[in-house]
Amino acid sequence: MTIRLFLPLFFITITIAQTHFTIPQNVWRLSLEQNNKVGNWKGHDGRNGWNDFPYQLDTSVHIINQHWENNINTQSILIEYGVTNRSNFIMNIPIIKNFKQTHTWLSPSADIDTLMHLFHPKNKSTSGLGDVTLGFNVLVIGNPSWRGGKNKYSLYSGVDMIMPFAKPLEKFNSKDVDENGIPYHFKHLPIGRGLTQWRVKTFGEFYRKIKGRLININWSTSISIFSRNEINPEISFLSVNETISPDSIARSIGSVLYDKGNQLYGSLIGQIEVLPKKCFISMGMDWMVSGRDNYFSNNDSWDKWMVERQNFDTKKSISSQLIKINLLNVDSFDRFGPIPFELEIGARWFVPILTKHSFGYRSSWIRISSYFQAW
Repeated sequence: MTIRLFLPLFFITITIAQTHFTIPQNVWRLSLEQNNKVGNWKGHDGRNGWNDFPYQLDTSVHIINQHWENNINTQSILIEYGVTNRSNFIMNIPIIKNFKQTHTWLSPSADIDTLMHLFHPKNKSTSGLGDVTLGFNVLVIGNPSWRGGKNKYSLYSGVDMIMPFAKPLEKFNSKDVDENGIPYHFKHLPIGRGLTQWRVKTFGEFYRKIKGRLININWSTSISIFSRNEINPEISFLSVNETISPDSIARSIGSVLYDKGNQLYGSLIGQIEVLPKKCFISMGMDWMVSGRDNYFSNNDSWDKWMVERQNFDTKKSISSQLIKINLLNVDSFDRFGPIPFELEIGARWFVPILTKHSFGYRSSWIRISSYFQAW
């Protein structure tokens, strides 16, 4: 088998492929993306941090405010293949090049500060492979806009399996310590939770040409369910009513079975062709809501504390806005250089108030894609 660039006649028909959902039969699309994002944890009121949590130490009640900030640099490889003109295979491989988390807090007690420094170091970092996605999309009715036709819409369905390749939290071991005697468990920053995610999708587009310019409205909805799995629990003194040793906390919790809440996702994106076959601009908004998580351990009080406590909940909502520009260089009759490619530059930012109990990220990315055919 040999890999060759598309025939010129074929390029006439797919000059806007990357801005849409699918690619034609026997076509490979390879995309490389660089993504940088930074964000703060948003609490129940949409403000930064988990605030106003009361903790009793001896006979005094102390109010603790905690803030987290993540800074993540990711490189991704996206491979897509047109199985038929109506179906596509996808694989996404994210590589976390640099993941930094800064954790700060405010407490009036020196004793609380000492415990926080032990259990919750201020700075953590990690890198490694993220969770890998395998997916399959099928055109149900209508026509993709790159193909055209009588019906000016398309409706797809699909399913993704997101496999847990990312490193989860390591198991607590009181003997595995650094030079200062602090267990590495407290310093470890997990990338994933070790759960398989199944995502069922429905998505599509409406499109028209106005004054020779293509205009699209793309929409998508999905629901995700997660496998239930045993995880390594996070050891924190805040989860108990009195200060005891990390070993005692770990023994009281024991093995933990984790059941992540289902997620519902939706998005709506408008797109306009600014320069024919050369430039598209898109703007849109998306949102995600999830149900509460569940934990099953030897300690019922810990299970309830992990799910929901004062000013904190595992039932979360996330919303963001985006804008992106797609620059195309795939038309065989009007192309720069021998290799067809498309360049995408985008930015995304969280929506205040609508983002709660999760990180509100601001991100930017650049992605370059090229098309190949095998026969």
